[in-house]
Amino acid sequence: MAKNEGKIITIFGSKGGCGQSFISNCISSYLAINTDKNILLVDFNIGKIDSRIIYKVNENHIRTIFDIGNINGEVDESLLKKIVVNFDNSLNVIFPPLYSDNLKTMSDKNLLKIFNKLKEIFDLILIDYPFTLNLRDNSKKDNFNNLTQFCDKLLLVSLPDLISLNNLNIIINQLSDSINYLNPEVIINKYNIRPSISFSLLNTVFKYPVEYFIPFDRDVEQLYLEKGPSCIFKYNIKITRDLAEICNNLIKELF
Repeated sequence: MAKNEGKIITIFGSKGGCGQSFISNCISSYLAINTDKNILLVDFNIGKIDSRIIYKVNENHIRTIFDIGNINGEVDESLLKKIVVNFDNSLNVIFPPLYSDNLKTMSDKNLLKIFNKLKEIFDLILIDYPFTLNLRDNSKKDNFNNLTQFCDKLLLVSLPDLISLNNLNIIINQLSDSINYLNPEVIINKYNIRPSISFSLLNTVFKYPVEYFIPFDRDVEQLYLEKGPSCIFKYNIKITRDLAEICNNLIKELF
């Protein structure tokens, strides 16, 4: 990869409600405020209004990637300006479509074109990639769902319960051919809530090393929902320190 191209981090969850979007939003906001990198968050939670609420976006008819799916030739930067929303904290966000009307018009080839162009503009692109989308499809060499085509780093988020961890085992097995390339890191979210698997039993259920453990904090969650992800980093508490550590380590590794 050329030095002037941006890096892409895909954040994937083991199941719905595991905190994947929380992690995605917090990391993106922290990096936008605390680094000199040009940060873009791409939300692929199609049909969900969560990110619009978190970022206080009242306009539901924001243009999305799927609105510019019919591309002939190269991707024009003016097209991308129509779908990227800029915020005061220097964060840039591409929101997901609320309806599936335009999804069929987007080809895998054009998705890759769009991301290649985004890499020329942004230093770091974080993709909030829901578990409901296919992880990969080896039947197509240029398929967007094949993470190895465009991803530089993979973060896997899971709750500490039996179902989430076993789902994560399946994901890791699917990535067996590209483990070394993607160098995935596992984040156990809300490790201090019940029901959860103890640290001593964790390795008997999940066969891949866990890099980070993020605790649950009810006050932080409420602040996140009411005032957005950037506000939580005003407080020097364990959950914000742990999230900041993830962010700082990512910058060191990728840049």
